[in-house]
Amino acid sequence: MPEIWDLYDADGHKMEQKLTRGQEIPQGLYHIGVHIWPINHSGSFLIQKRADRVQWKPGSWAATGGSAISGEDPLTAALRELHEELGVEARPEEMHLVFKMRRTISFCSVYSLQIEQAEETFELQEEEVAEVRWCTVPRMMHMIRTGQLYNYGDSYFRSLFEYRNSFMDRNRRNNRRKKRRYY
Repeated sequence: MPEIWDLYDADGHKMEQKLTRGQEIPQGLYHIGVHIWPINHSGSFLIQKRADRVQWKPGSWAATGGSAISGEDPLTAALRELHEELGVEARPEEMHLVFKMRRTISFCSVYSLQIEQAEETFELQEEEVAEVRWCTVPRMMHMIRTGQLYNYGDSYFRSLFEYRNSFMDRNRRNNRRKKRRYY
């Protein structure tokens, strides 16, 4: 069954026009894309190696994600993609919107959620995902420089890593509170 996308103008207003995945998006119109970056307690991000038979960037490491199908908002699309690609059932309140950005042909909403799960326990969608790996920020930066991890751009990663730093600060504060004992 073909994937149908809603199209939006440059201001993010939904248009009447729809598009089937694979068709060229008319200039000045956009679809909704989502990226999901699972993060664990140590601040590592889960990255995925794209299957060799996918159309976009086969064999490359990238974020979990995809496109919203007609009628979906970004959060609904992110929850669906997370479940389809990694087998993770998340609740909307577990998803944190990190940032939104307009890219060349999409409005991309970038989400993160905390997951404490070993790599081998994810249920991967074999058609799209070859493997997953927990990856530290220095390792991600090395993979970007060497072309192994898709480079979404400096401002993209700067925003993602700022989110990671605030996530780690919150975890440290929460851990300090837990260690305090009141008698």
